[in-house]
Amino acid sequence: MSKFIEAEALNGVGEFHQLFELPIEAKPIIPSQDRCRLRINLLQEELDELKDAIRDNDIIAAADAFSDIQYVLSGAILEFGLGEKFSRLFEEVQKSNMSKACETYQEALDSQGWYLKEKNTESTIVERNGKFLLYRTEDKKALKSIKYYAADFESIVNS
Repeated sequence: MSKFIEAEALNGVGEFHQLFELPIEAKPIIPSQDRCRLRINLLQEELDELKDAIRDNDIIAAADAFSDIQYVLSGAILEFGLGEKFSRLFEEVQKSNMSKACETYQEALDSQGWYLKEKNTESTIVERNGKFLLYRTEDKKALKSIKYYAADFESIVNS
């Protein structure tokens, strides 16, 4: 997979927030209910635009919606005081998500056995890029390795 050049979303939105005197919190907080409601409404508005773009098969409108979602989301991250920590938060969720893949075939077999015994769920193992992935036979849903671990957001937010 090629590497993507990531937009400087938080810095750009931070510049906008400073110019328009919108909140940028230095420490993690839950803003006022009014501000939270605004943030949710803004995100929902952009998600609705994305739904419309998909319905209309309009890639330009989809690109607009994705850009707006990222912009509004970045503003929320800053307003919730998570700007300084967000890179680490994202790295943590990435590691957690990648731990869903099995590192070895034996780990995949053990995971497959666990799902069959504990959940009565049949699965298939697929090797991809040196990892072993488990899929539920019934609907091809990806299943987690027995070595999966949840993201630890608390230690990052509280640091």
